[in-house]
Amino acid sequence: MDGINTYVVSKAVKEAGVTVALSGLGGDELFGGYPTFRRAQTFQSVNKLAKRILKTAAPFGHTIGNGSTQRNKFWQLAASDGSPSSVCRITRQLFAPELVGKLRASRRIASSDLDGQLMAKPSANDEDTFNAISRLELGGYMANTLLRDTDTMSMASSLEVRVPFVDSEVAGFVLSLPGQWKATANTSTTPKPFLAEALSDLLPQDILNRKKMGFTLPFERWMTSELRRELSDTIENSDCLSAAGLNQHYANHVWRSFLRSPKAVGWSRPWALFVLARWCEINRVSSTGC
Repeated sequence: MDGINTYVVSKAVKEAGVTVALSGLGGDELFGGYPTFRRAQTFQSVNKLAKRILKTAAPFGHTIGNGSTQRNKFWQLAASDGSPSSVCRITRQLFAPELVGKLRASRRIASSDLDGQLMAKPSANDEDTFNAISRLELGGYMANTLLRDTDTMSMASSLEVRVPFVDSEVAGFVLSLPGQWKATANTSTTPKPFLAEALSDLLPQDILNRKKMGFTLPFERWMTSELRRELSDTIENSDCLSAAGLNQHYANHVWRSFLRSPKAVGWSRPWALFVLARWCEINRVSSTGC
């Protein structure tokens, strides 16, 4: 999903006459730019009694409120052991393990099977929560998604992208530092304060103090307007879904839930189902032949 953004930016940069570009990829992973860092550290600071209460309430939590993805993830975290691995896995998941089982047409996947498929484990003797999250993000989301998408989508426009933060010496040095040096204090409004301090004499203060900004194309608007018919035709097509190994009933449920409450469900979930089904159709891939 990030690949489309990278494609758009790379195309514009290449058309501007640039052939080599620098990317800040790796900065969030090394200096704490993702919510996973704060979530893991917050969970570690919760006392044992509060954790037991949350864990006891978790089975009932899913039935409270509007059933939004973020609320469901909160209750998954409450039921987990609160380890960095659990925080990363739950934060990064597109569908909860039990929902993945419902989406599969052929067989169900047990939650325990998916729980073991962690992205990348931190060092066994690493008790530093911040650095454990860094290693998980570097070895998981960055390595498996961001680096791949950046390389593929930039080269589609013949643009060479270099990632200095991922240099082995830079990454190794930053990971060797205590996590508390890099963590954002509760009173700080500066994102990635350790990195900002290191660059304080090179960048203007308004840049250093600017809130973290994502670059997201208006998928939600497109999917509820211009692209709505195409998505409906695909997700409601039993042949397309069967070829992709998807359960038609539950895939339709995800799509309809999104149309009713786009922000609660999130555009990425029905979009992922649509892309999978269309890819299988275009490439004549059938789940029966796998």
